[in-house]
Amino acid sequence: MNRLVTSLFKCIVFIIAFACSNDDCGDEIFIDVNSKNRKVLIIGIDGFRADAMQADISPFLFKLSQRDETYFNNEHLVERLTFSGPNWTSILTGVHVQKHQVRTNDLRYHNLREYPHVFDYIELADSGLNTISVSSWKIINERIVLGNADYAHTFVYNDEEVYNIAKQLLTEGEPIEPNVMFMSFHDLDRAGHKYGFSAQCTEYTIALGRIDTYVEDVISIVNAKRDLGEDWLIMIVSDHGGANKSHTGGYNNYHIRHTVFYANHPSICFKQSHVSSQVDVAPTVLSFLGITSQEFNCKTDGVSLTE
Repeated sequence: MNRLVTSLFKCIVFIIAFACSNDDCGDEIFIDVNSKNRKVLIIGIDGFRADAMQADISPFLFKLSQRDETYFNNEHLVERLTFSGPNWTSILTGVHVQKHQVRTNDLRYHNLREYPHVFDYIELADSGLNTISVSSWKIINERIVLGNADYAHTFVYNDEEVYNIAKQLLTEGEPIEPNVMFMSFHDLDRAGHKYGFSAQCTEYTIALGRIDTYVEDVISIVNAKRDLGEDWLIMIVSDHGGANKSHTGGYNNYHIRHTVFYANHPSICFKQSHVSSQVDVAPTVLSFLGITSQEFNCKTDGVSLTE
């Protein structure tokens, strides 16, 4: 009987402590006025096997990885559930699967009210910042963004349409001028599933080469804006690698659990010795924007890559 009482008491204490830990996070959020004009571009590339990033396959991405102002990691660590739903959610929320609870690609069950998209914190800090999400995998905007973006249509796009929409947003500011934009390409993953995730697979390398040209063009637009005085951080990330024609359940496979990650800025110093993971993207975004959120800092599993 005493053991039962003791066990029940321990359970009650744990539940109270867990509830209090969430309540104790605090809700203060503010933005550094010296960082208010900063902007962010995040480019997602689904199913990017790291060893396919080669000079003759993706020449622009290869050159970008070699630049002094770029943090590059070709052993970027993905979640233990090695498929899209859990990983894009971790990228965009800054917490691991154990917290956001996304364990499927349909995101039928999740805890995104408790651990929301990074856009939620940006909008709370400054609703005047325009947040945009454009993706050729509509689940991201339908289930992960959850209305937290100023622009996030849920039409079914292909990668070329994502590229064209991003160009229009960046060059014309139509229908909205971006301050923080996430865009993602998913045709590489589709090629991997159909033909194979491999640098030796022609169809896979053609898909990667096409995305490489899209990325180069979009970043050239951002670089032109930098030349005019705009302060942009660029990040490129993937949700997982791949092997043969799959990636699900492949955490023990080096080529699946590792993918690529880039962070680029002309003057900011990055933590070059840090080994990046999916949950580092969101805190890096907030840190660069000068946004401090007690709640986010309390909940996140990641670290900012900026010094």
